[in-house]
Amino acid sequence: MGPSIWCKQRSQCDSHDSWERPHMKRFLAAAFGAIALTGAAFTQDEAQITPAQSNVVYGMVSGAAMLMDVYTPIGERNGFGVIVVPGSGWYRPEIYSAPQLKDLTNYHYVRNVVKALNEEGFTAFVINHRSSPGNRFPAAVNDTRRAVRYVRFAAEAYGIDPDHIATLGHSSGANLATMAALMDDEPGDGLDAIDQTSAAVQATVGIATPFMLAGDPEEASAYAAQTIAMYTGRPFFGMDNHYQASPPTAVAASPAAYADAGDPPLYMIDSMDDPIVPVSQGDYMLTVLNETGARYEHVRTEGGEHNPAFDMAAMAAWLEDVLGE
Repeated sequence: MGPSIWCKQRSQCDSHDSWERPHMKRFLAAAFGAIALTGAAFTQDEAQITPAQSNVVYGMVSGAAMLMDVYTPIGERNGFGVIVVPGSGWYRPEIYSAPQLKDLTNYHYVRNVVKALNEEGFTAFVINHRSSPGNRFPAAVNDTRRAVRYVRFAAEAYGIDPDHIATLGHSSGANLATMAALMDDEPGDGLDAIDQTSAAVQATVGIATPFMLAGDPEEASAYAAQTIAMYTGRPFFGMDNHYQASPPTAVAASPAAYADAGDPPLYMIDSMDDPIVPVSQGDYMLTVLNETGARYEHVRTEGGEHNPAFDMAAMAAWLEDVLGE
């Protein structure tokens, strides 16, 4: 293993055959702090937007409502829907006063992305999902897929095309958005009509994405290892361990483990100076995508750290082109 590229300080990190790829060990050493994987202040002008519909119930889990906010286009609709997953480190405090994940009031970065989507005619669905420590993988992935099913099921009511839906996320939310896109489309566990609706999407956007959660424990900070362990619910052993014959849960929770040529197109954005999700995560995913022949567009920036400063209009144009195919 080469030099460590794990986040070393809290201030910096606040059953598949495909996981045994020949280049796996080159880019595994990366992990992500639970609390710091949230939206930091955005340097551009803060967008002022409000949802057209708030607290829409997209599913119920053991009596608890899974909620989303709906942001409608500014002007003409293009008929495309995007499920948006904000970052959180897969974590939310288990207290009544904790802000909802979908609340973009202080999440300026994702709020600007949603505004850019609305300006280009997209309808955006910003979701809550179950989080650690109370809920482990794959709960948040299942919730993201349930949100896709709901939006497809209710597409007519929202004025969107059910056959042209995308996911988009930032940080841990990008992990979930791309997981939902790259996993095989299977019926949900529930018996209702929504859960029997397809969770397939036709495009996905990942911003500062943790693509591979496994790594070398000797190079991981205790904080980073704790974050992954809290999300997966398993001790963090990394790839080089005696459980290697049975892939660790951290690999199963990694979008890179599911990539293949049949996946929807991926628009991936990363930053050279990201102190939380190292650029090696993008490098590793590029290796996987090129090996599998998957379709992607890659944008690498510098200067935005964990909130990459990218051309949002160009991203929206790419989404519209791909969804319009």
